[in-house]
Amino acid sequence: MKIVFIGGVEIGFTILKAIFKTNYSVDTLFTLPMDMEEKTSGFIDFSPLAIEHNSHLIRAKDINSQKYIDLIKKINPDLIVVCGWQRLICEEILKIPGLGTIGFHSSLLPKYRGRAPVNWAIIMGEKQTGITMFYLTPTADDGDIIAQESFEILLNDDCNTVYKKSAAAGARLIEEYLPKIARSTAPRIHNISGSYPAYPKRTPNDGLIDFNRSSLDVYNFVRALTKPYPGAYYYDDNHAKIIVWRLEIIFSDKQIETDDIILDTQDFKVRVAEYETKDDKSPK
Repeated sequence: MKIVFIGGVEIGFTILKAIFKTNYSVDTLFTLPMDMEEKTSGFIDFSPLAIEHNSHLIRAKDINSQKYIDLIKKINPDLIVVCGWQRLICEEILKIPGLGTIGFHSSLLPKYRGRAPVNWAIIMGEKQTGITMFYLTPTADDGDIIAQESFEILLNDDCNTVYKKSAAAGARLIEEYLPKIARSTAPRIHNISGSYPAYPKRTPNDGLIDFNRSSLDVYNFVRALTKPYPGAYYYDDNHAKIIVWRLEIIFSDKQIETDDIILDTQDFKVRVAEYETKDDKSPK
């Protein structure tokens, strides 16, 4: 089975390693250019893995450009696997492989379809999420579901640890179902995506903390946007931008120490446990 892989961030790297673990080879690996590292959360260099497993590596900013469409047609893969790619794959590419194009989404589809599913799930206070392996269509997160694996979001989790759980679960799915895909015996479960809202992309400007919400809401917001993302933030009395990487809820004033940065919320106080000061000033 000739496989083409498309991915650019850490979760894709984990899935790709799992493909190799199943003793399948990847003919060609499309990944991001190195100059996109600073602009891409979770960016990782795939070249060591490509070299180790003798896969052709091509760095592509726009996989849907005609030159890459023509190249994939020339490669003529049986299967395309997409994981950790921030743009939809065009229909002309999707219909090339005979076994289809499969992808992964870090939620239990159709819940949290759209952008930033892990961040949104934590912000919304979910106690469980998961990863979905499914067939890609031209519409985002709309294709038939192959399999899903769920896991808990614990109170001490953040976006980074949840992504690691998602990647590990995705690796288990690809190891189990790739042989079935090769034999055309993998499940195809109808995805009722149209019945659920699509969540929007998040930008750094969406990270302003609203301290008029509950302490748990604020805590969830901060841990949803911490590293490797740009972070949640507020402006202090001097109008300096404070990026909060970690926050703690204070249930008793006895927990407060002299040098602590303490802020009020709708109910309990919170302590800024890890932060970074930026030169950016708040709007006057």
